[in-house]
Amino acid sequence: MNSDLLKQGRETVAKGLDWLRRHNDQISQIEDLSAHYKAPYLYAVLGDPIRAGHYADLMRTRYLQADGDFRTSRLNRGWADAPVMPAVRYLYPNGWIIVGLRKLGVYDAASRGVDFVRRFQSTELGGFFSRFDVSSGQVETCHLDTSSTSSAGLALLACGFVEEAARAGDFMLKLLDAQPEFERHFYTSWDVEAGLVTDVWGDEDGRFPGGRAQFCLTTEADPLKEFIWFAGKAMKFLAKLYDQTSDRKYLDGAVNLFDFFQRLDEGRWHNTSSCKIMWASAELFRHTGEPRFAEAAERVFDSLCQSQTSDGIWVHTVIGSREDQPITATVDIAQELCAELIDAIFELSPIAPSS
Repeated sequence: MNSDLLKQGRETVAKGLDWLRRHNDQISQIEDLSAHYKAPYLYAVLGDPIRAGHYADLMRTRYLQADGDFRTSRLNRGWADAPVMPAVRYLYPNGWIIVGLRKLGVYDAASRGVDFVRRFQSTELGGFFSRFDVSSGQVETCHLDTSSTSSAGLALLACGFVEEAARAGDFMLKLLDAQPEFERHFYTSWDVEAGLVTDVWGDEDGRFPGGRAQFCLTTEADPLKEFIWFAGKAMKFLAKLYDQTSDRKYLDGAVNLFDFFQRLDEGRWHNTSSCKIMWASAELFRHTGEPRFAEAAERVFDSLCQSQTSDGIWVHTVIGSREDQPITATVDIAQELCAELIDAIFELSPIAPSS
C-alpha cells in the first residue's frame, strides 16, 4: 500500500471514529443489538481499551442470554430495522461478537457464546444451520447457508476449535463444487434433503427473506444492488482456515470466490458490501504475495474512502440514500468499515512507514 493511500485510509478511519464518538449518547440509547454487535471487534483492532471494555461489558451484561446466545432481550433477537437478518442467517452476528470478545480476552462470554454456536453445526454436513426459534430454543435443522457457516467458522477458529472449523470449511467447498453455473451465479443456501437451493428466482426485492438476492449473488444484476459480502465473508473464513491449517484446498476455495467477484460488472468496486472482498483479499495477499489480491483490496479500499461523507459516515449502497438509512444501519456500517479498513492496512502494510 503506497503512502498516499495509507494516509487516506487513516484519515477515513479517524473520521468514522469521530462520528461514532460524537454520537455516542444517541448510540448508547439504542437497545437493539444490531447497533452494537460489531463494536467489540472494532475497538479490539483499534486498541482502544476504554471503549473496548465498555462494549465487552455490554455484551456480557445486557445481551448474553442464559443459553449463550446474544439477543436484544430474552425473547427478542433484535434487528427491528432488518428482520431479514435473523430470519435467514441467524448466526451471522454471533461470530462478530465472539471473535471480538476473544480478541479482548473476554473468554468467559466468548466460551458461552461459542458453545451456543456449536449447537448449529450439522453432524452430517459440517455446515451451520441458518435459523433458530427463540421462543422454543430449538435450532431449525432444514437449511444451512454460507454466511452462518462462515461466521460460525470464524468464531470456532478464534476459540481454538480448528477441527470443527475445518468441517465447516469442507461444507463450504462442497457447496462451491455443487454450483451449476458458477461463472454466472453463486447460490448460498443448502437444503438438507434437496441440496443446493437454486429455486430462488422471481422476486428481485432483496429487502425481504424470500427475495432472490438473499440466496444468490449473480453476475447478471446491477452489482451496486447485490449483497457482495456473501462472497467476501466466505472468502475471509476460508482464508483464515488456510492460515490455521495450511491446507491448500481452503486457499483454492477462497481464490475461486475471488475470481467470481471479478466476473461482476464494474460497479462491484463501488458497492459498500465489497468491503468484505477487501478484507479477505488483503489477507489472501499476505498468504500468497500475489499482486492481484493487493490490487483488488486497494481498489475497494480507495472506493470506501472516497464514498465516506464529509461528516464521517457511509450509506449502504443497497439502501441508496441517507434519508432511508436507519440509525442502526449507519452505526453498523461505520463500525464495520472502520474495523475492516484497519485490518486491511495491517495486511497490506507489513513494513511500517517511518512517519
